Amino acid sequence: MRKAMSILFMFIIVIVSACSAPTGGQTSSNNPNNATALSEEGMPLDETKGGKKTVVVSMLAADDFYLQAKQKYEAQHPNTTIQFKEFPAEGATLNPAEVERYIKQISTEVLSGKGADLYAVSTIPLPIDKYVNKKAFVNLEELIKRDKTFDPNLYQMNIIENSRMNNGIYTLPLQFYMEALFGDAANIGNAGVTIDDKNWTWSEFAEISKKLADKGGHSVSLANWAPELLLNNLVSDNYPKLVNGQTASFDSAFFTDLLKQVKSLYDNNIIKSENVDSKKTNFTYSIITSPSDYLLRLGLYYSNGKIYQKPHSADQQSGVSFSVTRELAMNANSKVKGEAWNFMKFLMSEEIQSLTKENGISINKAVNDKAVQDLVKQGSVNNPKAGKALEASEENLQPFKEMVSEARLRDYGYNDEHNKLSAIITEEAKAFFTGQKTAEATAKLMQNRIMSYLNE
Repeated sequence: MRKAMSILFMFIIVIVSACSAPTGGQTSSNNPNNATALSEEGMPLDETKGGKKTVVVSMLAADDFYLQAKQKYEAQHPNTTIQFKEFPAEGATLNPAEVERYIKQISTEVLSGKGADLYAVSTIPLPIDKYVNKKAFVNLEELIKRDKTFDPNLYQMNIIENSRMNNGIYTLPLQFYMEALFGDAANIGNAGVTIDDKNWTWSEFAEISKKLADKGGHSVSLANWAPELLLNNLVSDNYPKLVNGQTASFDSAFFTDLLKQVKSLYDNNIIKSENVDSKKTNFTYSIITSPSDYLLRLGLYYSNGKIYQKPHSADQQSGVSFSVTRELAMNANSKVKGEAWNFMKFLMSEEIQSLTKENGISINKAVNDKAVQDLVKQGSVNNPKAGKALEASEENLQPFKEMVSEARLRDYGYNDEHNKLSAIITEEAKAFFTGQKTAEATAKLMQNRIMSYLNE
């Protein structure tokens, strides 16, 4: 009898174990931000009932890009509804009180884990670093690696991979601008100065500026750029080096040297805060929003303009600086991560990225290639200010194409007045730039305030 009971007991254990084992393709994710089952394609399995799904997207306001994308996606996925959760505002632009209310509302939703499935996070600068620190967003790098349907060759992965934060990718860029310097090519050429912009640092920029001034060039190289704004721009370029999670390094020798370097550029009148006509400067800082915009700017600031990469810090890898104009993040507590991720990929597709060109350069390579090809077929771009048409040829547009592929220094928006980190840097840096405090004392105050902010 005891032998029979033992056999029966072992049989029951085998049956229970078999029933509790995961079925084909459904494995648990190792990512603490995305602990969910996965399908055979590597997609998260949604927690839904009855096959109907709703993906809620939180944003300031849904524009034509999102509205058309919603219509097309729902037509292709009849069991899915894309629902936009918009922020009510009194006018076309938000006043400071509304901006503060918007940031507070989104922060409360995100950190509570009960908000939308997706968040559009680039219209108003949100404290994304704090959301990431609290593990409120999904690390999309895990989905990119696991999803067998995601083809990285289709996208500007240099933009995606250089949007990393805290050793992960928590926001998915959809469109972006590039930052560059346009130079007076005729003046620089007459001075006999050679510029290797792919490798130049701010120190070399200062030396070149002095050479240009000595050889009959303009005495000012850049204007209409306050030192606090330039400092914030450089902080953004070096963000991964200065901020890592809830730890900051603003009291480091690297940052104090950065402070001193910025101050010397203004003390030596290489850069001026005041507005100076671009025709009287060697360079003009500018954004680039499209291939045609690039050609227009070549003739906008100077009669013979040339584009240069923005200088970088001495120990920083060179590259083109860029800012993201449209991007999404995924709620770590979303019950429809699979469908949300599918919609994010849909927004990256050539079909959807071709809908609008108003918000910058596309994350989709094919869309960018077509924009260049269409411009070449057009033959030229009219520039009313320059009073002439600019030739649109493969050769003329090659620098633009190279810059798109070389963009790797992300501007995280820390030169925006609504950004708390930017505000701290601006407030504390003024005392240093006016000679009231040393670089070391200024850096220490910034470090204390920024650490308090990151750990709120």
